[in-house]
Amino acid sequence: MKNLPKVKGELFENYELATMTRFKTGGMAEVYFSPYDIDDLSHFLKKAPKDMPIHLIGFGSNILIRDGILNGITIRLQNSNFSFIEKMENNILKCGAFTSNIAIAKFAAENSIQGMEFLFGIPGTIGGAIQTNAGCFGREIKDVFVSLQAVNIKTGEIKNFDLKECGFSYRKSEIGNEWVFVSVEIKGEPGKKESILQTMQNIKEKKDSAQPTYTKTSGSTFKNPSPEKPAWKLIKEAGCQGLKLGGAIVSPVHANFIVNEDNATSADIEDLAEKVRLKVYEKFGIMLEYEIKIIGTRRIENI
Repeated sequence: MKNLPKVKGELFENYELATMTRFKTGGMAEVYFSPYDIDDLSHFLKKAPKDMPIHLIGFGSNILIRDGILNGITIRLQNSNFSFIEKMENNILKCGAFTSNIAIAKFAAENSIQGMEFLFGIPGTIGGAIQTNAGCFGREIKDVFVSLQAVNIKTGEIKNFDLKECGFSYRKSEIGNEWVFVSVEIKGEPGKKESILQTMQNIKEKKDSAQPTYTKTSGSTFKNPSPEKPAWKLIKEAGCQGLKLGGAIVSPVHANFIVNEDNATSADIEDLAEKVRLKVYEKFGIMLEYEIKIIGTRRIENI
């Protein structure tokens, strides 16, 4: 800690991360930093040791943190300076990167802004959604994106990105991992509040009936190899739905979701996911690609 710059935000050593993830698993952050504002973040990144890796987490959805020490610096933008929604002209919303997608969808509905209903079906923050070009029910982040403000991890530089610079494609962007997203502008269209709310209700009902919504899960585990070969179908046909390992299970509700059913460890979840990948490969010759991000080190058990 003595080599780290002084900050206005929170800075801790050996910080427990499990409570911050949707899986409710994971180890300790070697260093944890929650900046006060953009200037605090920029200052810290300019002065922080360049040999320490930096990890970013939001609401802990779409991520699996292994059970050992997460080496380096873990950053979470968790205060109101990074969690806000501001209505601009022309149906544009400016949102802090830590703002929940669900909150944005609700705000848009209350202001009769159409086109952001799909965000109601995406758990997590808008910052995380941008990194992965998240989407559901036929729409993606790129369909509403206007601009992004981010801070460079290595230099502390503050930069704005437009749509072209982001290079959005299926479940990814080309911005790179060297940027911390701090705010975003997204654009909708004028709409009728009642119709927007009904669309959101339809999305909720579809999700609740088809996905293990209220469980300890991090969303879709794997990317779809193609529209004709969705991951859930390959997993189901490979005989993996309902498969268990330790406290983890391949959801009986949706085969592309792994659930912490009974005090699973991150190792249980990762090992089960790898078992699913192997079984799908053996049957179809397709190696599934992770949609969730796996970070950290595995815990070394005492022998």
